[in-house]
Formats: sequence, C-alpha cells, structure tokens
Amino acid sequence: MNNKISAYNFITFLTCLTIFFSINFTLPVSAEPQTETTTEAPSVINNYAEPSKQLEIGSRACILVDAETGVVLYEKNSRERLYPASITKILTGYIACEEGNFDDTLTVSQNAVDTMGEGGSNIGLVPGEEISFEDGIYAVMLESANEVCGAIAEHLSGSIPAFVEKMNAKVKELGCTDTHFANPHGFHDPNHYTNCYDMSLITRAAIKNPDFDQIWGTVSHNIPATNKNVERYLHHKDKMLRPTSDYYYEYAVGGKTGFHDDAGHTLVTYAEKDGIGLITVVMKDDSGKYTYSDTKTLMDYGFTLYHDAELFNADSYHKNVPVVQEYNGNEYNVGAVDLSAANSITAKVPNFITQDKITIKPDIAEKLNPPIEAGTAVGKINAYYNDNLLGSVDILPLGSVEALTEKQLSFMELKTNARRFIIFSGKLFIVVFALVILVLLIDFIRKLFRPKKKKRKKKKKKKRKNPNRPSGSSNPPKKKRPANGTGPQKKKSSSGNTAEHKRKSSSGNTAEHKRKSSSGNNDKPKKKRPAPGQYPEGRREPQNTDELHRRTKSKTNATRTYNDDIYGVPMRRRSQHRK
Repeated sequence: MNNKISAYNFITFLTCLTIFFSINFTLPVSAEPQTETTTEAPSVINNYAEPSKQLEIGSRACILVDAETGVVLYEKNSRERLYPASITKILTGYIACEEGNFDDTLTVSQNAVDTMGEGGSNIGLVPGEEISFEDGIYAVMLESANEVCGAIAEHLSGSIPAFVEKMNAKVKELGCTDTHFANPHGFHDPNHYTNCYDMSLITRAAIKNPDFDQIWGTVSHNIPATNKNVERYLHHKDKMLRPTSDYYYEYAVGGKTGFHDDAGHTLVTYAEKDGIGLITVVMKDDSGKYTYSDTKTLMDYGFTLYHDAELFNADSYHKNVPVVQEYNGNEYNVGAVDLSAANSITAKVPNFITQDKITIKPDIAEKLNPPIEAGTAVGKINAYYNDNLLGSVDILPLGSVEALTEKQLSFMELKTNARRFIIFSGKLFIVVFALVILVLLIDFIRKLFRPKKKKRKKKKKKKRKNPNRPSGSSNPPKKKRPANGTGPQKKKSSSGNTAEHKRKSSSGNTAEHKRKSSSGNNDKPKKKRPAPGQYPEGRREPQNTDELHRRTKSKTNATRTYNDDIYGVPMRRRSQHRK
C-alpha cells in the first residue's frame, strides 16, 4: 500500500515538473522563429517585363541580368548587403587571368595555408608545394581552394593584404557601390560583404575575359603530380554544370558556388540560349533547397522575354565631316569626307524595351585627320537603353583623303598668313577711316554752333554800348550818322576861328585831353564838345572852364554817368543801361 502511494506521488511530481518546464521553456522556443522573421526587412521585388508578376523565389536575394547589355530583368532585394562566401573567388580568378602568366610556377607558402580559414575548402596543398599558375586558377574556380587563393595573391601582389587592396580598387572601377572584401577567398569576415547587383557587375566583367570564361565553365581538370604530392583530379562544385547531376541545366556555361554559416548558400551562374546571355546571382539561401531551383526559375523566365528588334536604320545617318591636318601648331583644312553607317543595328532585346526608349548616340570626332581610306571605320553609332549599350555599328567614310606633304603644308601656311594679314589690314583701315570721319563730324558740329554764339555776344556788346536806348524800350533805334552838311555846324567867330579853337588856344589843352591824361586811356576815340548853339533846349553851354571840368569829372561819382554826346542827349546811368 505504501509503495503504491509512493509511486503515485512520484508520478504526480513528474507531471507537475513537466507542466512547469513546458510553460517556462517551450513557449519561448516556439516564439523564437517568429521573432526572427519579424526583424527581416520586407522584400523589394521588381519585374521590369511584367510589373504585376512575381516569381517564386525562396532565397533572400536574387537578380537576373542581361549579360551583354547589363539590363536588369528581374530583382529581389538585389541591393541588400549580404555575405558572398566563395563567390568572392570570381573576382580573384578574374584578376589572376588578367594579370598573371599561366606559365609561372605557383609556390604555396605557410602563410597561404594558415590564412585559408578553419574548415575552409582546399585541395590539400602543403607549404613549399609547387603547381603551375594555370592549374592554380582551375583549383580556385572548380574546387574553391582557399590556400591557392592565398598563393595567387602573394604571387601577384607580394602579400595577401596588398592583393585585397587591388580587389577593392577593382570593384570600384567596375561600378560597385556597396562591396568590400577582406580576403581573396570569401571566408567569413564581418567586413567582407557585397550584394547581388554588384556581383552581377563583377561577373559581367569576368566573363569577357576568354581565359576566365573557359576555366569557370570546365567541369573537371587534372593537376599533375607535384614535388610534394601525386596527381589531383578536380571536379566543379556547381551541379548545374555537371551532366550527371539532378540540377544540371543544359544552357549553363559557367558558375561558382559559395557557402558558410553566416552567408548561407550562394550561387552565380551564366547561361546562353539562342544568342541570349543571362547572369543570375542568388544569395542567402539558408536551407540550401532553393539555390539551384531559383536559378533555373530565373533563367527560364528570362529567355522568354526577348524578341528581335531593329534599333537603328542605316539610311537615317549621313554626315559630312571636315578633314584637317596639323602643322606648326595650327590646323589646316585639307578636305572633307561624307560618312554613312555600315549597316543597321538589330539585336535581341527584352520586350519592354521599345523604340521610343532607345537613344542613338554617334561616337565620332567633329574633325578627322588624314589619311582616310574609304570603307575604314572612323567611328561608331551606339544604341542605348538608359545607360545600357544595346548595340553598335561602324561609321564608314565614302571617300578617301590623303595627307599633305610638308612642302604643301608650308605653302598653305604662307597663304593663310597672307590672308590673315590682308583681313587685319582691311579691318585696321576701316577703324582708322571711321575715326577720321568721327573727328571731322565732331569738328563740323562745333563750327555749326560756334558762329551763333559769337553773334549773340556781339549783339550783347552792342546793346551795352548803345547810349541812345530810351527807357522802357527793348529795341532802341540805331543812331544814324548825320549826312555831310546836314548836321549841326560849328559857329565861326569873327576872327575866323571857332570858339572851340579859341578855348583850346587859351587853355593850351582841351578838357578832353585832360580827362584822357588823368585816366591813362588813350585808346578810346575823343568826343568833341558841341559847338555853341548846338545844345538842345533845356541844356546850356558851359560858361567857363571850371564848369566844363566839373561835368567831365562826374564819372568818379558812385552813380557814375556818361557825358553828353555830340548831340547833347543826356546819358543814363550805367546800371540803367545794362538793364
């Protein structure tokens, strides 16, 4: 009975304990995946051919690009920063094909083995082992050998860090904006990242190198026995290239796989069909189930989007261009040539690229240099969709232009200088002639207006000197000179002399002479006193010399009056005369 009670209590205890742990530990575990999915940013998907259609893509990011033009057909989170893993080796292999010598011997150093990363893929090379440089590239692209990446980096740049700097400079040159590499093989590093779009740019550049294109599309390769090991057999890790694989894709030309825990599964593939080349980049497939299926989905969809189109008609381009030749720092026109397009531009383009979205840009100089031969290309006509080059055609001259000899150019220089001198002389003559005409015109205008001013001044002077202008009259009558024998006559005395003469004789000097002597002005004409009996009514003749002298001295007064003239008309004050 006690045993049954003890067993019952033990079962009850276990039941309570199970309920306790299920409440406190099971719920957070079940909520953990939900927290992870909520922190992931929503996907950005662009289907440029059919905006309303979305493909079934299980990977976090992908892109489908035209390999020839770079036109993006489909993308999902293609600009999101992710870890590339071993697809980094596409750039390593590309630089090796561009700069390396395939006949060189590649020696593996201890540093190359030590820096390949713990658990990194390799082909088992040991320090001091030697292989050919070409075999090293095959090992990198087919078997993803990390230690060979280090050996290539040291061989080309002297050290792995120096080679990494070259890699980062290269990606900037290719137009990558969010890519940075920390090693040549892609082993995980927080500072080693890229995105799908940048990887497509790197791949487009790499496949244009024929050596790279051949190597990364090779399914298998043998490395002969080395100084340290026996012969090695290499097999491509990309299952889409292997005919025996379930993921084999008949249009695949080349590819590169990648994987580590932080990056997930990554894959870059290049395929061709009916003259159309496509590049796909798939990144961040954590499960590994979607890498190949996503690539096949993208490829199959992309090949259905193309159609044949005429981008440019050759008959629409005709141009005449001058031909110049340089001599002594100057250009001389030696002729002209007519140009035309070699043929029209036709290409397979995505169906969303219509004629109105295509831009034609001729690439030719404004002036050509001889010699020019008919039928030899002198430029190109390019057809663009946005910044993507869709196709091009040569520009051909319809005639030929020979280069001139030095003697001919010297004579042409002489003629040109003479022509310039004549033109300069003519311009100078025109300028001088215009200046002369201007000076003469100014002088004529001055003379035209100067006489009028002088006449006005003379009139003013006459007005000032006229003593006979009556008060209140603006234009007084001119004083007329008396005719001969009609004016007042001097009375002669009985002795035959005039009274005037007697006064001059008795005094020795006339009063007029005294006034001129005292004022010192001998230039003014002398005014004669009127003869006796010639004074007008109301005026009497001076009785003696003192009275005459008093009258003549009246100029010194403040009001200052003029003497009577010969007609006896009283002079007005100077102030009144000026008014």
